[in-house]
Amino acid sequence: MYEDWFEDDELNSKQAAFVDVVRESARSWPGCRPIDTVALVFEPEEEEEDGSVAAQESQWEPPAEHAAYYAALDEAIARGDEIVTLIVDLVDRPEGGKSSVFMCVGATILGDRVFCSERHTQNWQHPEPTRHVQPLTSAGAPEHLGRIAAAWFEEIMYSSIIEGRAGLRFVPQGTALPPHHRWVRNGPRNAPPDRPCLKPAPRP
Repeated sequence: MYEDWFEDDELNSKQAAFVDVVRESARSWPGCRPIDTVALVFEPEEEEEDGSVAAQESQWEPPAEHAAYYAALDEAIARGDEIVTLIVDLVDRPEGGKSSVFMCVGATILGDRVFCSERHTQNWQHPEPTRHVQPLTSAGAPEHLGRIAAAWFEEIMYSSIIEGRAGLRFVPQGTALPPHHRWVRNGPRNAPPDRPCLKPAPRP
């Protein structure tokens, strides 16, 4: 298990075409191991049952900026489509410390569209309110969507992240570490060269 990124043996040809493109890219992402990635395939009945139960128990309201995602999800369920989601955990692996997941990002295929966003760390199908990374939506053939999702994931994985009293923050590569902060990912010693910095999500 976890011998390769996004392992799943139950993908159909279109799903595999999407996943294969992202998997090939993932093999070069810094700080990302196969165990940090998951490929999920939900049957429509599974998704519908899970979503309705969660809503009844918590009265959870979806973030307004993800209305298009939930509309497309409802349409996919109504069509009886399988729902494929790729999840990447961003893991803090401090020297001599315990590893922990500090952010979860995902890409879901719904029909001919892909929806990329931060995800809830326990219910991976639920996008989080936009905080650290800008969501992305695109339409096209599976291979095209794979390239879109791979580039979106890759930009996040190559970004430098620090943590301070105010929480996590994406910073440009080459940034000096401010006082009372620590590197979480891609500090000066291990930052990949010549990569663009992720544009921060707009403040609400």
